Amino acid sequence: MTEARENGGQRKTLPAIFALTLVGAGTLVLFLSSGRNENVASAPAPPSAHPELAAEFEPRAEAPHRDLHETGRQRQLEIERALVSNNPQQRDAAFGVLLPELLDVDPVGVVELVARQEGEARNILRDEVVRLWIRKDRDAAVIWMASFENEGERKASAAVAMRTLAAINPAQAVVVAEEFDVGRDDGSLEHIVQIWATENIDECTRWLESRPDNPQTTQLRARVEQVRAEMSPGQRN
Repeated sequence: MTEARENGGQRKTLPAIFALTLVGAGTLVLFLSSGRNENVASAPAPPSAHPELAAEFEPRAEAPHRDLHETGRQRQLEIERALVSNNPQQRDAAFGVLLPELLDVDPVGVVELVARQEGEARNILRDEVVRLWIRKDRDAAVIWMASFENEGERKASAAVAMRTLAAINPAQAVVVAEEFDVGRDDGSLEHIVQIWATENIDECTRWLESRPDNPQTTQLRARVEQVRAEMSPGQRN
């Protein structure tokens, strides 16, 4: 476990993130568009399905001599074809290569791509985007997930994010779970903390002690103490 886990609790809370979405869009533009080249010639972009997000998730140019808009549209079409394809190799290529590339150069295109989908195709694509984006840029991914109008979709995406982060940064997994109120009804959040405590009980304990006192944190601390009680004396040190 790294020191980054102990810093997970310092991330913005959901209210602060909503404030960023509504008022401070320019801040997110800076770190999503930092590599943008304004001199790149590009075809006109299609109308945004999410104009309130377009200002924040503005495309970032990484290859100054490429038509990013045209390339992005082509990637979107290829991903959409893979979604309805019965070819596992085509879908693997779309999710393993095309989608990460599109997320790198055109995050708003990814947002609009998900917005155009319906039913199971939307769920599959949304979850893949969550897994990629939450590793790449937690704050941007959380803003996007919070923008879903449907509460069920917000919580479903947050659960995927929580499970994804659990393997690489359990502290941030706890933060996301608390922001979206997921992982408690089914015990998955306690399980994440239990695994973390089993692997590094001192780190887990220190981080939880830094969290605000509330019933939820108390419950997680109790789970850590249960792990500690089941350890041999040598494991506790």
